[in-house]
Amino acid sequence: MTFSHDSFVKAVRAAASVPDAVQAVRALLKQVLADPDAVAAAVPHQEEDEILLFEDKTVSIWNCRFQPDVVMPPHEHKMTAHIGVFSGAEKNILFRREEGNLRHAATRAVHPGEVFSIGPDGVHAVTADGDRPSQALHVYLGPLTQVKRGLFDWETGAEVDFTMENFDRMKRPADMLPGF
Repeated sequence: MTFSHDSFVKAVRAAASVPDAVQAVRALLKQVLADPDAVAAAVPHQEEDEILLFEDKTVSIWNCRFQPDVVMPPHEHKMTAHIGVFSGAEKNILFRREEGNLRHAATRAVHPGEVFSIGPDGVHAVTADGDRPSQALHVYLGPLTQVKRGLFDWETGAEVDFTMENFDRMKRPADMLPGF
């Protein structure tokens, strides 16, 4: 299958419209990523690390690149998210909320061709795993930019509004984090 952003967006929109959209979108992403090198070869160079490809009331589709030296802060999506890596490896640091605090629950590296899903109540931080950037298609089952959601303080677990100012302020150098 030849990959193009336009055809991918159309296919995701169709999958997101069926009754079991969670499974349909996940299956589509797994099919598309059966050849991660073909996806990587078809994706043009991007200046920005995160590019919104499409969003409507049912789905948001992003092309995300994460650098190995920076960790994005713990955050929630309030909707199911599917992450399909096509280059490098993406490290997802998963947390659970306990009595107003965040507790590290697991760390999951997602490699080229793999799909990782996070439920609507999930909280995670993200970085590249290894010494090179990761690149992935992130598909959210809802309008991600339209939902009020939270970021979580690394030390206290306190929730703050998800704004780009807070997001940028809460990023951490990878070498400042405990061994996640």
